[in-house]
Amino acid sequence: MERRKTGVSRLLFHPREVAFQDGHELALRRCVVGAVTALPAALAAMYQDQLLAEYRAPQNRRDMPDATARAERRNPVCGDAVCLMVRVVDGQLADVSFTGQGCSLATASASLLTQAVWRRGVRDGVAMVVAVEAMFTHGTALPTALPEALVPLKGVVPFPSRHSCVLMPWLALREALQGSL
Repeated sequence: MERRKTGVSRLLFHPREVAFQDGHELALRRCVVGAVTALPAALAAMYQDQLLAEYRAPQNRRDMPDATARAERRNPVCGDAVCLMVRVVDGQLADVSFTGQGCSLATASASLLTQAVWRRGVRDGVAMVVAVEAMFTHGTALPTALPEALVPLKGVVPFPSRHSCVLMPWLALREALQGSL
């Protein structure tokens, strides 16, 4: 792997391109710490820790045989793949889970997603997708539409090459919920 001299360009490598022990965590650490230019150092470190915790022990990573809808998304560039499953009962997301293989950011994002939308209404879930997409496309999200648990994702906003990693599970959620609206 070619090493560049500027710190910012090294931050944008996909975790599978980083040739270190536990490359996923190192790439995530570099990505979030590099966001210091946009965030105070203490805040970036807090986001980094939260995202690493979600990557190391993702919540709701399991198959759901009784899912009422599911959607799969793949990133052909890096090989990440996620299958998002939802069980909708009376317009509420009674259960949400995911399976698949992805980088640390994709895994952390999917884990945070399942926690944020669980037991919410379908329309609330779609509103969160819109808020997260707005955060990555325009740099802003409606504060009421973005739960506190999703705030660590802001640490990735300064890195456009990693947006697809974070957005992949959210786009799968939108696709899964289309039939439930």
